[in-house]
Amino acid sequence: MSRSPDQRRKRTRIAWPAAVLLLAGGAAIVQSTTPAAAAETTLRAAAAKAGLFFGVAASPGRLSSIVGQEFNQLTPENDMKPSTIATSSGGLQNTGNADTLVNHAQTNSMLVRGHTMVWHSQAGALQGASQATLNTFIGNALTRWGNKVAYWDVVNEALDDNNTGNRRTQWPHSLNRDANGDGDLFDATDTDVIRDSFTRAKQVVQANGLTTKLCINDYDVEGLTVRGGTANRKANALYDIVRNYRQLIDCVGFQAHFNDNPNSIISDDLQANIQRFADLGVEVHLTELDIDDDLSNNDIGQGQADNYRKVVRACLNVAKCTGITVWGIADSESWRASERGLLFTGSSGNYQKKAAYTAVLDELNKGRGGSSSTPPVPPSDPPSSSPSSPPAPAGCTATVSLNSWTGGFVATVTVTAGSAPVNGWSVGVTLPSGATVSNSWNSSATGTSGAVRFANASYNGRLGAGQSTEFGFQGTGSAGSLTPTCTAT
Repeated sequence: MSRSPDQRRKRTRIAWPAAVLLLAGGAAIVQSTTPAAAAETTLRAAAAKAGLFFGVAASPGRLSSIVGQEFNQLTPENDMKPSTIATSSGGLQNTGNADTLVNHAQTNSMLVRGHTMVWHSQAGALQGASQATLNTFIGNALTRWGNKVAYWDVVNEALDDNNTGNRRTQWPHSLNRDANGDGDLFDATDTDVIRDSFTRAKQVVQANGLTTKLCINDYDVEGLTVRGGTANRKANALYDIVRNYRQLIDCVGFQAHFNDNPNSIISDDLQANIQRFADLGVEVHLTELDIDDDLSNNDIGQGQADNYRKVVRACLNVAKCTGITVWGIADSESWRASERGLLFTGSSGNYQKKAAYTAVLDELNKGRGGSSSTPPVPPSDPPSSSPSSPPAPAGCTATVSLNSWTGGFVATVTVTAGSAPVNGWSVGVTLPSGATVSNSWNSSATGTSGAVRFANASYNGRLGAGQSTEFGFQGTGSAGSLTPTCTAT
């Protein structure tokens, strides 16, 4: 904050240029007068600057001006589902609404996510169809809109509820056959509707020279763990599918319908789970985001805003988390209207921003780095000669917080610079016998067991005096009690 002349101590006045600051002892420094970049004022602009899309699900009746103003990606809420556009033979029908949405997106420079091709629910005339008919529908849907659709949910909600980690058994998953009885569907002789559907989609994309990316989408797969620290078996099952079919799958959708169901909470290891999928080389998207007010004790002010901030930050902290989509504009228009989980109140084009909107915009404006800060301006008065606390030591320090469960853990490490800036850092930890690092983020790891060292990434090594950054790692086994040591470089 600038000071008025009356607030300064009386002294001989010198007319310094605006860009020159007088320091103790008469020394002067030149400070750049280039203004800091202004924060963006819309979700789409802030997201684009941060390197991801921020989208919305909508229908033709809800294409008010706010859609193009605030969002740079559009998902048809119902108008590309098989129940709307598929015939019993795999052909297309009733595509008018979908065309309207795609055209609106193109006019407003928005990406489109096609939703969805193969799904046990809302299958319409496709219900009970063979794989051959599903393949026909997949081909027709892909070629109908071509590259106008950037992403397609090829398979939706393939995994069972209640954290079993099992595939669904109803159609179309009733087509599956475990040929050798080994308990999985990944062998060449098995019949797997997921693999076969993605294989057909990949063939169509390649044969037609499309750039469309092919995604698998599911819910209750967001965290590594569920309430109580139990492993998220549904997330693990999805991970196995993506790992085995990586050559076919380009992107993974976490639906992110967060609520107080034990399997649907916002867990502290959300970022770690996003990261482990990203480490497979796929893009990760939060595809149907809404956050039930039950998770903030029915507070749709700061409490819900904090939850949105946490979720958006988890995505921003992973480079390959490239998009977030909210499942509707306003609470009253949501499929979960009573849970008040979106970013706006109001309806029918007359919308009011909630605190959650402001929190999301703020996080997006902070970007991938994690926080936005303005370098401090040196004081224009000499420092007081009164006694003060001794300065913090130079170098860096590291602290760790652990989220552990039977058979695994996630460690979040905070690195803090001391009394002087650092240009880089590395942190060492010694893992107990049997513990192994399986992946890490915001750092580069050397070693996986015993003495392991983590060095800064290219974007988070420089820290001003007293500033902090975070990295993390996931491991198997028991972490025990970790004591990190930090070395500044």
